[in-house]
Amino acid sequence: MSILDQAYRNSEHRWYRRSLWALIAIVPVSLFTISYGDYVEMSRYTDLYPAQVAAGEVKHYGGSDWQFYGMRKVEEGIRPGSLPSGSVPVIARFLVEIGDTNLQERWLMCAIRLTDKAGRSWSPTSIPGMRPAKEGIQTCMSAIFSGAQKGTRIVIEERFLVPVAVADELRPTLSMYSERPNYLKFARME
Repeated sequence: MSILDQAYRNSEHRWYRRSLWALIAIVPVSLFTISYGDYVEMSRYTDLYPAQVAAGEVKHYGGSDWQFYGMRKVEEGIRPGSLPSGSVPVIARFLVEIGDTNLQERWLMCAIRLTDKAGRSWSPTSIPGMRPAKEGIQTCMSAIFSGAQKGTRIVIEERFLVPVAVADELRPTLSMYSERPNYLKFARME
């Protein structure tokens, strides 16, 4: 083996080692770059960072000022046997002062949920045999298309069907696409 062949071979091994070391750095950076956009988009559909809201406190969220007004169990006016055993209807009520009137963009995917101490959550549902809400009371989704003007105060109610055992410990949460991954977690009104 000549000196030239030996030098070529050493050079080839050196570049081979450098390439392997470069892969150790390039592969994670490439994976991060490719998946970062997916992570950002996924976080828009997930509630990750709660902002605790004290009882009676008004919090600016989704371009409007939100205040949790209270939660109540509904025990009258329900046909006997129309609900699953061990469940109770609960209504959560909010007072909202409209700030940004572009609700179709700001309140997109508006979600009010109830959560218990174990972290389980319940979404609003239709409850058979329950009277409709009074005139002027809206849901989060119906308010989006209400055409409410800046400064208008509206009442938002959502209805839930929850287990009787956890009904007294539930706390409401509020999230919207425009604000996620941040969301509001309201203290119970006593």
